[in-house]
Amino acid sequence: MKRVNRRESNLGILLATYLVGLLIGGLYVGMVSPARTVIQAGFGIDDTVGIWMINIYTLFYAALIPVIGKVADRRGRKRVFTVCMGVFCVGAIICGLSQTVGGFPLLLVGRVAQAVGAGGVIPVANAEIGTSFPPEKRGMALGIAAAVMGVSNVLGSAVGSAVIGAFGVDRWPAMFYLCIPFCLAVIVAAVTLLPDSETDSARGKMDVAGSALFTLFVLLLLLGVKAAGEDVSPLAVLAPILGAVVCVVAFRFVEARAEDPVFHLEYFHSRPIVITMIVSFFIGCFVISLVLVPELAEYAMGDPLGSGGYYILAIGMTSFITTPIGGKIIDRTGPKPVLIAGLAISIVGLLFLAFVALAAPSVATFVAGLAVVGAGMGMAMGAPTNYMILENTSKQDSTSAIATITLVRQIGTTVAPAIFVHFIVSMPGLAGYQAMLLCVAVFNTLALVTMLFYRSPSR
Repeated sequence: MKRVNRRESNLGILLATYLVGLLIGGLYVGMVSPARTVIQAGFGIDDTVGIWMINIYTLFYAALIPVIGKVADRRGRKRVFTVCMGVFCVGAIICGLSQTVGGFPLLLVGRVAQAVGAGGVIPVANAEIGTSFPPEKRGMALGIAAAVMGVSNVLGSAVGSAVIGAFGVDRWPAMFYLCIPFCLAVIVAAVTLLPDSETDSARGKMDVAGSALFTLFVLLLLLGVKAAGEDVSPLAVLAPILGAVVCVVAFRFVEARAEDPVFHLEYFHSRPIVITMIVSFFIGCFVISLVLVPELAEYAMGDPLGSGGYYILAIGMTSFITTPIGGKIIDRTGPKPVLIAGLAISIVGLLFLAFVALAAPSVATFVAGLAVVGAGMGMAMGAPTNYMILENTSKQDSTSAIATITLVRQIGTTVAPAIFVHFIVSMPGLAGYQAMLLCVAVFNTLALVTMLFYRSPSR
């Protein structure tokens, strides 16, 4: 009996340590957004330049996730998690110092360092949680992890605004410095309390060439996608896209000869994994659509600019409740019913917003619709797809497998905003927002239909 209790205690320590890492990484995804204009004003730059404090983070975060995931599988998740927390902490310090030393270019260096750190912390934490807990508790653990990530992403902007409000616009570096003690605490806990994960010394040489090509491919692809949504010349869009095509052709050639490839091309021959990728892409599109909720609420309700962020709380509260519940149900039924139910609930909420809340805008109708959307999102995001990829790949490749799904989801979050904004600006009044909501509902419907073809290998 004592042995069981000790194991449960160790799992509790493991979960708590990794959850704090996920919380820190998740918060800083959105914290910088509300402070962007403040930081821009301090450096004397315009929106065109200032937006890169966000763009450079998302680009390097997405590009490096698969490579760091592969390194974690080779060198040990605990080691990579600890190092990445340190890199994230150093990046925060660099960002803070940029106000007095180095200026905006140094801030971008710090943001790249933060992206590298988060690119290791998030997939490594999810992989370690998913593989450490026994199958009968895995869904619940992944659900808790997804809830922490979801809530931290939702609350990131609010926390950023609160920090700027508390310290003042001239002391925005405090936003970065505040994470330092928490990062150090996580590092100490990881070094002293976390078990060493297994490594495989017989994997062969690290696929350095493939890693470089894959990183460059993702960077160029996302850069081209971002440029397509902006008012730039066709060459600014085509050049990175063509570069990405060249990289992927070269990558395919290199991977076929790699001893330990950074990306397993055989994933494309596995029906369950391909389905997981497709669904993850649409979930990324779904989640990123929620950043437009404050703008939608302010326009429909006639509220002051900046006040629409409070409506996000309706999504955050219900998703925080349903995410661990969905994880618990996964332990009993598998991920398929939970993911289908979550997508169906979210579709109902989106249709309610499009046809009821926009027809008669009020706080009650918006909160009700957003609460339903949040409940569905809580069940659909994170935990089911992470569970699906883990049950279709080996434990030795769990981190790189999670990283692959995270990357696909990140591509969805990059592609979708241009589509949504097109509807908003090309149609008058609330019609554009209604079309945007219906587009999200269509994406979720496509994900739901795709999930009907999924078969769990363990059931």
